[in-house]
Amino acid sequence: MSDKGLVGIRAQICGSCALLLMLAFPARSQIAQLPERAEQHHHSGHHMNIPDEATGTCAPSFTYEEGAQGPSHWEGMCSTGRMQSPIDIRLAQKVSMVPLTLAYQPAALDLVNDCNHRRLVIRFPDNYWLKVGKKPYFLSEIDFHDPGEDAVNGKRPRMAIRFIHLSAEAVFLIIEVPVVAGRENPAFKALLGNVPEPGKENKNEDAMINAMDFLPADRSYYRFQGSLTIPICNEDVTWLVMKHPIEFSEAQIAQYEKYYHNTARPLQPLNGRPVAESR
Repeated sequence: MSDKGLVGIRAQICGSCALLLMLAFPARSQIAQLPERAEQHHHSGHHMNIPDEATGTCAPSFTYEEGAQGPSHWEGMCSTGRMQSPIDIRLAQKVSMVPLTLAYQPAALDLVNDCNHRRLVIRFPDNYWLKVGKKPYFLSEIDFHDPGEDAVNGKRPRMAIRFIHLSAEAVFLIIEVPVVAGRENPAFKALLGNVPEPGKENKNEDAMINAMDFLPADRSYYRFQGSLTIPICNEDVTWLVMKHPIEFSEAQIAQYEKYYHNTARPLQPLNGRPVAESR
């Protein structure tokens, strides 16, 4: 795949701000032969959320607080879409879901303190993937939200972890895992010990991270179609929201909140969308 095609994927993801930062070479999976990513056209936009060179400060392109850059003023599909995320899951139809095959492997920690999007982002190489039935998806990154964005019966979790995947055709699938207060999570401890300065990236070959450590043992989930939850809120995103949480300690949640908190978009109307629940 060309560098031009990869840049196109980065720009498509967020419109004016890149959500994902891809590697420059195609994957060579040690687990299975995966299809190559689809070529994308280049779009203009920022590809790194780094401090402005002139001021040395970050200049967010959107905020979660109401105001000129707040949620009610977000552009694109954010204000016009009919399948927006996050949602409040209240009525779900129990169905037999296709199995999830998770093939994540330990990787050297690559952590971005994305101050413009108000989140910490773990980036992964292209050979870390998920299969839904026979359909493969590449794990591009993991990020965190405080509180969690999707609600169940009106209640949002303390935090949520999101596994952001792309298919070879650049179609999104996002797994959201709720987080509750409880035992300390060793993987999250390693992450919190390697947070770079705002707008910076920390690649630490000596600190390994395994995405499997952020998943519950029970992988039952809700499924619905939605959107990205930052501008421009592109739709045609498949969401899998885990029904069971994982635990972070109160001290770990408090430490994360020193960096970012209140990073959840307001709940969006369901507009008649069906929500499925695995049996």
